[in-house]
Amino acid sequence: MRVEKILVIDDEELMREFLAETLKRKNYGIDTAKNGKEALGLLRKNSYDLVITDMQMPDLSGID
Repeated sequence: MRVEKILVIDDEELMREFLAETLKRKNYGIDTAKNGKEALGLLRKNSYDLVITDMQMPDLSGID
């Protein structure tokens, strides 16, 4: 299976941007979310091949 679209979820802006830019250079389609609530909205609207999430976010963690 080829991974083409990735969702990056992280409450730390620098980490989120670093991951997104690194993956974009490899020609992946990237969406980002700053928290779990925002991520759930994107997941309801879009299909992703891979989700990369921070495990320790406030309100809704990566585990939740």
